[in-house]
Amino acid sequence: QSSNAASGSYAGSTQAPTSSSGPDSTSTQASTAGSTSSTDSTTTQSSTAGSTSSTGSTPASASGSSADSTPTPTVSSASASSGASTASSSSTASSTSASTASTTSSTSASAASSTSASATSSTSASAASSTSASASGSSSSSFTKVTNLGVRVQGDIPAWDEEHQRFVSSYYDTFEDKYQAVLDTVNMASVEGALKYVQAECINASVITSCERKNDIKYVVFYQTTVVQPAAAMEFYVNATDEYDFAVERCPFMAMDGGQCDPNSDGSFPDVCNQYIGAGGQPNLGFCVGGTLQDNEAIAPYPHNYWFSFPNSCPQELWDDKTDACREEYPGGMCPLGVEPDGVTCTFSYEILGYILLDDVVGITSMINPLTGKTYADYYEFCEDGGIEFSVSTVVTSLLGVTGLDFWANPGDSDANAERVEKLVSAYDDLVSANATTSDGGLMRALPTVDALTALNPPCYQNSPLCAEAEFGCKRSYRSQICQVCTSDDSGCEKQ
Repeated sequence: QSSNAASGSYAGSTQAPTSSSGPDSTSTQASTAGSTSSTDSTTTQSSTAGSTSSTGSTPASASGSSADSTPTPTVSSASASSGASTASSSSTASSTSASTASTTSSTSASAASSTSASATSSTSASAASSTSASASGSSSSSFTKVTNLGVRVQGDIPAWDEEHQRFVSSYYDTFEDKYQAVLDTVNMASVEGALKYVQAECINASVITSCERKNDIKYVVFYQTTVVQPAAAMEFYVNATDEYDFAVERCPFMAMDGGQCDPNSDGSFPDVCNQYIGAGGQPNLGFCVGGTLQDNEAIAPYPHNYWFSFPNSCPQELWDDKTDACREEYPGGMCPLGVEPDGVTCTFSYEILGYILLDDVVGITSMINPLTGKTYADYYEFCEDGGIEFSVSTVVTSLLGVTGLDFWANPGDSDANAERVEKLVSAYDDLVSANATTSDGGLMRALPTVDALTALNPPCYQNSPLCAEAEFGCKRSYRSQICQVCTSDDSGCEKQ
């Protein structure tokens, strides 16, 4: 290893909280049936640390996110077709076109992981609500739309569509396909958990092959999403008393990979996935956006890290197998461009606000390559020079032999991880302030502040009976805007 590549490294061992289980990963869409994967050449942009960021041509893989297995939910089931249901958990999330709040964000929100996922748990859920939950397609939703921020860490770079003035996927040929591909049955993480997936799964020296991070992740992409949940799903999952099961205003998290729900070991699908379309004897609850707290990974405990699942059309088929007929039969949760989610026709919309190179965030493109006398162009060049971004061994709950870049210091410390996320947000803010224009003419937007998002969204009690009945009400927290039940009369708590 060269002295320069090794500089700025740290070493030591840290104590970490117990992880419920190791996460698996999923990746985002890289190709599709009947379409040519069209990605343009390179989209470089100036880096945040005084370096220039360089990117490669067509990305071969996209983001992933991982998830821990979590306790099974206690669900209040409306007497819809089946009295038993199951829940699953895992993560990642998306963004939407709503909201005009464009103040740069940097409130200290703590973190937890990014983009792909796996572990799903399923168990029978008890029926406890007397209201009948009808299929979402035939019931109107009284859910008031909620806008939040999310992150996906991915291998493909968003492409700017000049005509529609927005970022879309770099894959496919038509705008409609490019727009749909972005959140076509995928997971997403809250901003607070943006780096968990990276830290837990993608950069440890033990998973690096051919000087490429797992899933070839390169970009941290910021999304703004707007959600209106189906009425039937909110009636079914009304008792959100444990965020490790499912958060308030969310259904259980569903791990997704390749455009479909992760199937069980026997090839069947978890009940939560069947509930999207009323399959497998489950009630038809509609395309409900899932959300679960994922803050207990030993190697990457990020506070307030939620993982989200965004089910779209034909959720039990891989991208290559999603035929037009299947998409028409199971139309999915994503709204067409310009259509507001209503919980019936569609349940979520998104907008990509912008992105930043991970190499810039962690400082690789600010380090000097002694062979060239210039800064490293990217992770590959840094790695080829003997550089190690991150290396750690886990023994029970202890992290041993921690080495790597200063950016990843103290990986088992929740406070250090929360600070890491704020460094990411600050780096993006600095990039947008210095140069918001991408090389393909795209215009990146500043992140809304937490206060701006909270002002935009309804009080929690409007969408959640749990919050309406809580003694001290609920409040929206962090960039995820998840409702949390107040235990005292704190600032931000709202009662009906």
